[in-house]
Amino acid sequence: MGQTASITQNKLVFSRVAAIAAAVFCVPESSLGPRSSPDNIESWDSLHHLSLVLALEQEFNVQFSPEEIEQLLSMELTTALLEEKLKGCGVPDAG
Repeated sequence: MGQTASITQNKLVFSRVAAIAAAVFCVPESSLGPRSSPDNIESWDSLHHLSLVLALEQEFNVQFSPEEIEQLLSMELTTALLEEKLKGCGVPDAG
């Protein structure tokens, strides 16, 4: 995959993650960026974190290990981990 395709893929995955996160955290999608995290999203608590994990697993047809769930500490990290999982599955756009 070329650099342009990779950037496009990144934006696509991020936008899907942002849409899910906005629904889970009850915040406007426009308020979410790569640095959005539990530190700056009041509703991102442990219960909503698990809801986000489950929603992402369903949307992208992936499964996170307990260690991976602990790494989902920002929108940027979540998107990066999802992209790695999707590459590993050979699925460019699961959903």
